[in-house]
Amino acid sequence: MNDPYVYENGVLKNKLGIKSYEELNRAEADIGFIKLVNVDSVDVDYFDENLLKRIHKHIFGEIFDWAGEFRTVPIIKEELVLPRYTIPYSQYNKIEKDLKEKLRHLNSYAWQNMDTYRISIIFAREMALLWKVHPFRDGNTRTMLAFSYLYAKEHGFPFDMKTFTEGLNRKYSDGKVTKYSIRDKFVLACLDEKDYPEVEHLAKVFENAINKHQENHKESGIKK
Repeated sequence: MNDPYVYENGVLKNKLGIKSYEELNRAEADIGFIKLVNVDSVDVDYFDENLLKRIHKHIFGEIFDWAGEFRTVPIIKEELVLPRYTIPYSQYNKIEKDLKEKLRHLNSYAWQNMDTYRISIIFAREMALLWKVHPFRDGNTRTMLAFSYLYAKEHGFPFDMKTFTEGLNRKYSDGKVTKYSIRDKFVLACLDEKDYPEVEHLAKVFENAINKHQENHKESGIKK
């Protein structure tokens, strides 16, 4: 299928007129970082597919004309943590249906009755399955992290956003990965049960983010 989202060289069409993958990646990182840490400015009515659209528009509206719109093409991406394998993302004509199903399940939990560890494990799995829908042509991980941040804040287990931003990119040393990205952890957490999903890696990110927020809150209280 022809991909209307890309230039002939495969780089995503963008408002900035950038036709270099590396340059676009840097622009996305710079602009997206600022928008991600300011996600509190997004209006929250319900934790539904429309909120996901608003978040995506907020983060990527200055970069892509299609920001805030669900993709209309299938996507395939070989994963570093799963060589020669792509996650079976939702078919583009089933995105809304799949999102509604995943969000309904996410919104059914009574989080107030759980400790931090249990919240982290369950929330990681549910958010990974939501991420697996991959509703947008690009920017799904940052959108899901922003959604996670707003959801957790509303449901009584707020996250430290810095924990997320510090984990967005892989770390390398001598050409070898020394630290995997949050996206890599979403990949491992969303695998089908038969493929033995490794939820604990993403869950640890969420657990650290909860604990860091609590630490910051205590320090702020002491200073006052």
